[in-house]
Amino acid sequence: MTAAAIPGPRPRIDPLSAYRRPPVPDNVLKLDANEGAHPSADLASAAMAGGVELLRRYPTIAELETAIAKRLGVSENEVIATAGAGDALDRACRAFISPGCEVVLPQPSFEMMDRYVRVAWGEPTTIPWMTGSFPRAAFLDAAARRPAIIMLVSPNNPTGAALTAHDLGTLADAAPESLVVLDHAYVEYADEDLTATAIRRANVLVVRTLSKAWGLAGCRVGYAVGAPETLGALRAAGPSYPLAAPSVAIALEQLARGDQAMREHVGCVRDERERLGTELELLGLRPYPSQANFVLVDCKRNATPLRVALDEAGVRVRDFPDRPGLDRHLRITLPGSEEAFTVLVRALRAVFARSVADPRLTEEPS
Repeated sequence: MTAAAIPGPRPRIDPLSAYRRPPVPDNVLKLDANEGAHPSADLASAAMAGGVELLRRYPTIAELETAIAKRLGVSENEVIATAGAGDALDRACRAFISPGCEVVLPQPSFEMMDRYVRVAWGEPTTIPWMTGSFPRAAFLDAAARRPAIIMLVSPNNPTGAALTAHDLGTLADAAPESLVVLDHAYVEYADEDLTATAIRRANVLVVRTLSKAWGLAGCRVGYAVGAPETLGALRAAGPSYPLAAPSVAIALEQLARGDQAMREHVGCVRDERERLGTELELLGLRPYPSQANFVLVDCKRNATPLRVALDEAGVRVRDFPDRPGLDRHLRITLPGSEEAFTVLVRALRAVFARSVADPRLTEEPS
């Protein structure tokens, strides 16, 4: 019996399009998901300190929102805590998109953006932005059509390219009736934090996370900063209890410890970013300038066999076989550790030395 002949409800979303991260063995260096700093070994004790009551009671996010607002220097009603940055992006789409509304976003970009837009019945319009300066003129042309949302990612994923404050301010001022959503997940690694520019404008929503530079990807703690009216809509579009109590407790403890460890991690990553770019160029590849904790590299050939070869060498990186224009590219997360960085460089040298003589590793993408 074919899938079409099986009785039952039919989703409007292709079930096979769901994002799934394949399992990675423990003995492999995991550099495929842009995870950030290694948190302190005793950080989990913050969750244990709450005892069984932490597990029995429904959680509150009010204290976490207060802590984030204090760190950013904004009022509490300008912050909402969410289940990772993705939850905030999804809520923004469901709250501000009506069926058939246009949503403008860069291409390529964070792959879930398109999914969130389509689930909300929006119509995505993409503007190419692979590298170099932000294509401000093209976005301004699109803004003139009054789209429901203009979605931006800075630094962009998977390219690492970034906007400037002038880019953001000019676009937001040109689109007063559109919600401008800025995914700022990698901002700690960037040259410029655009949050201050954003919060001066009522139509801009900044989405940030503790998953990257703060090292809490497993806790799924994100947040958004914006006008109280916008955040009210996001609260209405979300669940009653978006975060688990242990995640809230760990996030509060991490923030209370200050940002010194985070800043040291960022400094290490920025150093690795420069060194990896040099190494990739010496291997004859084309790394893209990045302001994130990863580097996108054009391998000038089909990248999937190279990704497999790196797997076999004990290093997992990300390839994009099903994304147009990215089939020659690998995205490599910077480990933030000298020992791990040495493992990465050795694996790259070994694989690309082999690729000169191995026809499987020089295959051009179809």
